[in-house]
Amino acid sequence: MKITTDLRKYSAPARGSLAWKNIFKRRTAVERVNAYLKEFFQLNNVRYRTGKRAKIHFDMVTLVYNASKLAADRIDAQFIQQQAA
Repeated sequence: MKITTDLRKYSAPARGSLAWKNIFKRRTAVERVNAYLKEFFQLNNVRYRTGKRAKIHFDMVTLVYNASKLAADRIDAQFIQQQAA
């Protein structure tokens, strides 16, 4: 089926294909992170007049989130390595 017949009905990677499933997994992962940041880091309630300060707030929140996830992953890896030894 050609995509140009109806763009809303037929997508570029066909739904149900392996490429579609990979794209969908990435999208859901991003949405989960966004929901987490909104819930626990108050990204729903950013109240700055300028976009510059809001961008700095967002950058700081994502930096803290990424650092905490990196630390948690490293601690888990060390714990697994200690149990294996």
